[in-house]
Amino acid sequence: MDTKHETVLNVSGMTCPSCVRHIDGALREIEGVRGVEVRLREGKVLVTHDPGIVPVSALIEALREAGYASSPGAS
Repeated sequence: MDTKHETVLNVSGMTCPSCVRHIDGALREIEGVRGVEVRLREGKVLVTHDPGIVPVSALIEALREAGYASSPGAS
């Protein structure tokens, strides 16, 4: 069964369109991620994913590895 879930992450350190592309690419390469919407001005990322394949902790770890601090946020 393919389950989709939307997770909002607060991301610090995003300052420009290059950051947006870097974050988008880091998350989209993860198996189970279905969509990524980076909101630079808000400092948030909306990730559509299958939580059975990729938990929120894996999304946060991928952002950390890409050089950005993140935490779960409110919608």
